[in-house]
Amino acid sequence: MENLVEIQNVCKKYLSKENAFSKNIIETNAVDNVSFNIKKGEIKGLVGESGCGKTTLGNMVLKLTDISQGKILFKGEDISKFNKEETKNFRKQAQMVFQNPYSSLNPKMKIKDILSEPLDIFKIKENRNEILLETIESVGLNEKDLTRYPHEFSGGQRQRIAIARALILRPEFIVADEPVSALDVSIQAQIINLLIDLKEKYNLTYLFISHDLNVVKYLCENVVIMNKGKIEEQGNVFDVFNSPKTDYTKTLIGSIPKIEI
Repeated sequence: MENLVEIQNVCKKYLSKENAFSKNIIETNAVDNVSFNIKKGEIKGLVGESGCGKTTLGNMVLKLTDISQGKILFKGEDISKFNKEETKNFRKQAQMVFQNPYSSLNPKMKIKDILSEPLDIFKIKENRNEILLETIESVGLNEKDLTRYPHEFSGGQRQRIAIARALILRPEFIVADEPVSALDVSIQAQIINLLIDLKEKYNLTYLFISHDLNVVKYLCENVVIMNKGKIEEQGNVFDVFNSPKTDYTKTLIGSIPKIEI
């Protein structure tokens, strides 16, 4: 299976003052020499504690944050070298689902307008109503929901709308950044199963970012474990979870809550 995304020795460095009164500048590596590939049709899990750099990496993969060093290739092309037109085309093929469905949707816009915005940007006029209807129904909502506002929906429904917005341009690749962490456990399962169904329906490839190891174990085929900006280990989910190689991964897996009956 061919690689859709290749992350090659990627770093993200930030400069800041040592403190408010100092002139000394310190360099912080939010992402430090990270390399892995995402195959077409794969669900790749990216796991780590808060602050480990996983969201920064997800933003770099989508060209939302500049790379300090290294390369990220999409279909073999270096995304950092894309011109304006190539970047726009890349945006059509690669989308993101954000963590918080309460803040990622404009409360002043109806759902139809939220979903139509990407179509307007790319000047897609043909079959708009059919695209809107198919997309909203594909996430488990209906045509009447297009006339409502975000505040009229539950958290789980809002995340379905956020997923629909990511799908509206029919991308090949989606970065899902903690897409279920803000939801109730019962709703999390519904959204996870929806992501699986949509993957099959639209031939999607995911980078699934999470700190929830149980979710990653259920959803993903392969996993990358990050710690303090670096990769601890990576591989098949079954192998990593059952035979972790590093102390950090062992500790992380050991922290998974176990239900005893």
